[in-house]
Amino acid sequence: MGMASPGRQDNVQHEPQLTDAQASKHSLYIYNPYEKRTIEVPLTNFDAFISLLKCVIGTGILAMPLAYRNSGIAVGTVMSLLLMILLTYCIHLLISGMTECCRRRKVPQVSMPEAVQIAYEVGPNCVRCFGYVAGVFTSCILVIGQFGLCTIYLVFVAKNFKEIGDHYWQDFNERYYVLVACILLLPIFMIRRLKYLVPLNLASNCLLYVGFAVIMYYLFRGLPDSSTRHLANEPENWIIFFGIAAFSLTAVGSMIVVEANMAQPQSYLGFCGVLNLAVFFILLSNTFFGIMGYWRYGDRVEASITLNIPRNEILSQFVKVVIALGIFLSYPLNGFVVMTVIFSDYASGTEHSKSHHICEYIVRICFLSLTGLVAIGVPNLAALTELEGAFSLSNLNLLCPALIDLFLNYSTGYGKFKWKLIRDVLLIVIGIIFGTVGCGVAVKQLVNDFRQTIQNI
Repeated sequence: MGMASPGRQDNVQHEPQLTDAQASKHSLYIYNPYEKRTIEVPLTNFDAFISLLKCVIGTGILAMPLAYRNSGIAVGTVMSLLLMILLTYCIHLLISGMTECCRRRKVPQVSMPEAVQIAYEVGPNCVRCFGYVAGVFTSCILVIGQFGLCTIYLVFVAKNFKEIGDHYWQDFNERYYVLVACILLLPIFMIRRLKYLVPLNLASNCLLYVGFAVIMYYLFRGLPDSSTRHLANEPENWIIFFGIAAFSLTAVGSMIVVEANMAQPQSYLGFCGVLNLAVFFILLSNTFFGIMGYWRYGDRVEASITLNIPRNEILSQFVKVVIALGIFLSYPLNGFVVMTVIFSDYASGTEHSKSHHICEYIVRICFLSLTGLVAIGVPNLAALTELEGAFSLSNLNLLCPALIDLFLNYSTGYGKFKWKLIRDVLLIVIGIIFGTVGCGVAVKQLVNDFRQTIQNI
């Protein structure tokens, strides 16, 4: 994808070298990375919009009623809006920082780990020696985040198909459904080009929205008096809301990959850019499902709203199948992010060799197998969702953008009253607090669930 690998020297530049301060102030006139990008099979703006919806809309939106159960309707709505503004702003900050890294190094494209490395190398002297390590660590965080997301998809698919299987056939353990899902995923997970995943993403979006439309029938049927639902719940439960809402509102790794593969990446950001339009649509969908699901089912709401609708009705079974298939088809796109991190950052230059292709296929098989094993070991959908949301939000949405911006502006200044420094430090503090508390709560649930699994075995 034309990315430079961490630690490698850029190609020879015959122009006079500028200081970092000069590069930052005049980089638009020195180097435009968008003009230099060459994508083998680029995405149109429509392709990018569809792929963004596919990145985010899925199991997260179906878990929003559970989030609202923990926050209350009024508190959840306000916090959803504020959280979406924060996360979208951080994505803008991250991509702007990555673009600035491209200008300073005069390369068409950098990945998120490369951007972290470059930022460390131009930051204060005390952090420059940690550049390569920071880049590798960021790669690990990206991989772990996408790994958790794909694991959640397998658990979701297994739980929904198990409900149908239990109704018509024998009551099998849901772990067998995880195994079958992994086997069926194998051929489509071998697709190596993002452009060729667009039809799958489009089909997945269609299936999901058909399922969402039918779910509305169950949400509006038999609505109780709204006065029986809380506008605000206990503050100690809000951390669970944040974890689930963060999971449902963003997918940083996938969002970056989509931008990197666009034919017109300059259309990605901006007030009416592809990212903001997709985010607005996602926010409306999440808020609607969160409110209606909690209003309809109250304290009985499950980790996915599909688990609340009846088992014995043909229409409800249709909904479960359609949505489960839509999530099933989402797996390849999110797994694609991991392959991008591994093979674009650490195995570039051999993309067209036979050994590269074989190695990538082996890694894809291992990745699919490992997500299946984790889904079998801890099939707790709610706790996995909370953990993934807290982990990704704190590390990828808050800490990485803030650190990149903090170090890139070190030599050029932080603006009037050092407002950029204050902003970056505030984002770092929020990220550390939220990550520590959110991950701690979710891990405790998962440990208890894993002990139960061991006892059952």
